[in-house]
Amino acid sequence: MRYAIFDFDGTLIDSMTMWRNMGNIFLKENNLPPLKYQKKMRNDTWEVEFLKAVNEQLGLDISQEFFFKWFSDYVIDAYDKHLPLKPTAYEFLEKLHNDGVKMCICSSTHRFMMEPALKRLDLLKFFEFTCHCNDFGMEKDKPDIYLHCAEKLGAASPAEVAVFEDALYAVKTVSEAGFYTVGIYDVTEKNTEEVKRYCHQYIENYNQLDFDKLPL
Repeated sequence: MRYAIFDFDGTLIDSMTMWRNMGNIFLKENNLPPLKYQKKMRNDTWEVEFLKAVNEQLGLDISQEFFFKWFSDYVIDAYDKHLPLKPTAYEFLEKLHNDGVKMCICSSTHRFMMEPALKRLDLLKFFEFTCHCNDFGMEKDKPDIYLHCAEKLGAASPAEVAVFEDALYAVKTVSEAGFYTVGIYDVTEKNTEEVKRYCHQYIENYNQLDFDKLPL
């Protein structure tokens, strides 16, 4: 394998439980009652939708700026202090790096939020760059951001690149775009069997990866 693209949350770092519960955490920390809202994970619009539900259902007028700063501070602190890597992820990245594999991170999370974890966990040395949906202007339900990363890594075609993802919608995107697709188990992804259908390999631990089946 010469090229690899990694998602971050739920794939390299065990953070998806935090993200899935961000709305409830906000309500609890601000002494607000529960409300009828189901958090969407596919793009940044959940911030606007959640805050709209809070203000309408609870009769409040919390600004988008206040909420964005609150949740930014919360996740930055979590990345900085305690969110762990997925099992054997560091050793796996180290092996790929030593083997000369060119790697990048492709994430829906803002760079400034995840940077404390990248530094704390000593990950920056493994990656050529990080690419972020908010900067790129497109989410992972379209292949453009993955194709951009592959080209930037130097790959001639998607088939040369292994993409590591945990979420169904992202796995589906990269599989249909012709990438070699590796699904990573995460407890928050409930559509495991469907994820598996789109993957060349599906693993619960990086030690389970079959290197002989990876693209040359």
